[in-house]
Amino acid sequence: VASRKVSAPALRAFAKLFEALGLPPAELTTVAENLRLALDITPAGSSAPLMPQRVDQLVWLGLSHNSLASLRPYISLLPARTPFNLNTASAIVLYAVIPSLDMAQAQLLVGSRQARYFRSLADVTALTGELKPPLTEAQHSVGSRFFEVRGRLRLDQSVVEEHSVVQRDGIDVKTLWRDRGPPD
Repeated sequence: VASRKVSAPALRAFAKLFEALGLPPAELTTVAENLRLALDITPAGSSAPLMPQRVDQLVWLGLSHNSLASLRPYISLLPARTPFNLNTASAIVLYAVIPSLDMAQAQLLVGSRQARYFRSLADVTALTGELKPPLTEAQHSVGSRFFEVRGRLRLDQSVVEEHSVVQRDGIDVKTLWRDRGPPD
């Protein structure tokens, strides 16, 4: 959602991802509209859904538990609009977020970056040829400000796992949220 409207490029990317995963397109429409409503500044007493803070809470916006289970490996919920990091995205996500890319090209990008990470969007374009529409810094990136950190501590028979999301701005790093508990 940008400027109180559903972002057309983001909606197209998610539609392509939903199609690739065999998920119902009607759920995407519902989630997009409810996300727009959740982000809208509304008067008190409104029936707009709450804005989710974690991926599991996307069910609040109308995503089924089955669709969430299929999407979970490919999505993150971040506090700010963020371009897709082409250095860390899976092949299916690359396929979804680069409109003219086919799955074979997406897999080629994943294989290429294993030898050497992309340093700029031009590195990606050099491998794929000129894309229509071209890669843009608003939608695509080769770096991240947000990171997931997972840890596991074991002492004798006791095990604790921790999952955090952190934000890096220059050398400043802050934890946005953290879950800690026994393994699932």
